[in-house]
Amino acid sequence: MFHPPRVGKHALALLLLTACERPPEAGPPPPTAEQRRFDGPRTLDRVRELLSIPRSLGAPDRDTSIERLVALLKSAGASSVDRLDHTGQDPTTGTHFKMVTLIGAVRPDAPRQFILASHFDIRPWAESDPDPARRGSPIPGANDGTSGVAVLLELAPLLREQLPNDVGFSLILFDGEELGRPNLGPYCAGSRALAEALRAGELPRVAAARFGVVLDMVGDSDLQLLKEPYSLRSNGGLVDRIWSMGQAAGLKQFVAAATPELIVDDHVALSQAGIPSILLIDYTYPPWHTHADTLDKLSAESLGAVGETLRRALLHEMR
Repeated sequence: MFHPPRVGKHALALLLLTACERPPEAGPPPPTAEQRRFDGPRTLDRVRELLSIPRSLGAPDRDTSIERLVALLKSAGASSVDRLDHTGQDPTTGTHFKMVTLIGAVRPDAPRQFILASHFDIRPWAESDPDPARRGSPIPGANDGTSGVAVLLELAPLLREQLPNDVGFSLILFDGEELGRPNLGPYCAGSRALAEALRAGELPRVAAARFGVVLDMVGDSDLQLLKEPYSLRSNGGLVDRIWSMGQAAGLKQFVAAATPELIVDDHVALSQAGIPSILLIDYTYPPWHTHADTLDKLSAESLGAVGETLRRALLHEMR
């Protein structure tokens, strides 16, 4: 006859407790590629990374920095990166600068195309700085020259995953947007060079874009994005749809009013070249063109509001 082993009281209580325990509840499944949202804190980290890459006109390590930007465009989903070489001149000193605008191709063979762009160059002088001794040296450019690039690098992989396969886009980093002086210009060297190339029949994939979206100074912790008048004139429907989507999500950064004046930025040359383009910018940024344009002036919330609104709006636009 078989006699089961005797079990002590403490051991028996432990067995009963284990038997009655519920299995641990499974957490929510991770988001699919189609469900992933734009990550504001990650984008702020991206700004920090980019600030370590010298990008002001005339910086001695600029060639190395441009190679790094090429690698970042490819890691963001660009299958190839074209380089548009151009030159420009400081209207005050006559100094000549060599520049390179970078054009990343995401799904270049797709029949439907659009453009996402920002300038990557940092202002080489700081004429608005309160300290006269510092006005001749480059600004940090955390917001002006870096926030837009960071948003594009984080947004591009999401769009590549979530847009239909028949949609592609050009991811453009303009050089020389800052090459200009107050009341003298000319500014926007990269977009003007690109417009000339498009009018000459070059870069047909870029020329085929249905529209363009340009980002500049979109990370300010007190971000207020007003509708820019030239953008309204060029592609008002797209402006209204993006702003409506941001406002519907309760994002305070998207303000229904228009800026009181036209803002000359890279979207102007794109529109003049036949690609109706718009600009997202907060031009009322106190550290603009000063050495106070530093990382602490930016917020993950602002970057996230811009990136997530654009993700949703572009998916809707190209569905």
